[in-house]
Amino acid sequence: MYAALVTGKREIRQVAFPEPEATPGRAVVAVDYCGICGTDLHAWLSGEPYNPAICGHEWSGQVMAVGDDVSHVHEGDRVAVGVATPCGTCRTCQRGDAGHCETVFAGMIGVGPMAAAHGGFAPAIAIEAARLYQLENGIDPATAALLEPATVAVHAVRRTPIRLGDSVVVLGGGPIGLLTLQCARVAGAGTVILVEPQPARRQLGQRLGADRVIDPRAENVAEAVDAWLGQSGADVVFECAGIPATINQSVTLARRGGVVSLVGVADQQAQIVPAEWLIKEVELVASLGYLREEFAVAQGLVLDGRLDLPTLHTSTVALDEIEQAFERLTEAPEEVKILVNPRQ
Repeated sequence: MYAALVTGKREIRQVAFPEPEATPGRAVVAVDYCGICGTDLHAWLSGEPYNPAICGHEWSGQVMAVGDDVSHVHEGDRVAVGVATPCGTCRTCQRGDAGHCETVFAGMIGVGPMAAAHGGFAPAIAIEAARLYQLENGIDPATAALLEPATVAVHAVRRTPIRLGDSVVVLGGGPIGLLTLQCARVAGAGTVILVEPQPARRQLGQRLGADRVIDPRAENVAEAVDAWLGQSGADVVFECAGIPATINQSVTLARRGGVVSLVGVADQQAQIVPAEWLIKEVELVASLGYLREEFAVAQGLVLDGRLDLPTLHTSTVALDEIEQAFERLTEAPEEVKILVNPRQ
């Protein structure tokens, strides 16, 4: 069996793996769809070493077989990948902070016993069954493959204090930004502003509920935000672009006493102006990943129509077209989320 892996700068290859087996504690899942994540794309563009276990970590499928000691999923079940429940035995769990379980986090970033040999850019995968969760009736396989990034947004908004009627700015109109925009509205935001340079993504933001969209290349963002809100700064700013330049900009756009929520992963050094952070007394929140129970929250929001995932799905490719899909994501901003059908 072959799985697609990022193996170098602008290089993705089909790598041979043994057929997956349902060993004790594991299940074999036939992958229906796997989304191309921003982290996959970053690895492809940078050529930095990339863990095979997380190369394709947004997937849905159907259970083909289960190993011994697996009871919560069965052959034929429709499932998606997430994180396990907290282990209860690591040092963090024993301190009473199960939400930051070390075992769960290791599995999420593709290390330790819960890591798979490869990601979901493959026809099938063997994975710790504890990381699988059942899909609700009414959620189709393609939409199910978008639940993982949706749950990232759910987690970010649940960690961020938003009061009913608050003004919210979202920096970045990629998949996570557009999902966070929707979740902020669900959480009670009264006004939501999206800052995004690409016209197609600004238009999509409007369709998904943004009250105002701002092109940072054409407008002074701070002035535009203040003019729209009629006040100096927003109550909450979500940084979803994941680039160094927008880290301090998030504080600039927040009101004094406001909240800045870091969601995008900026993996380079960012310059900040500490005096501005101090003077404004901003509350800083950071989020990475999600909790097991938040997948149920995300599914509920999809089923009742408050979270629109299909609109983000712009195209589907076969496994042998994946390299062209990565190229399109870098060159065509109207592409938001490309799903790979590895059995097509």
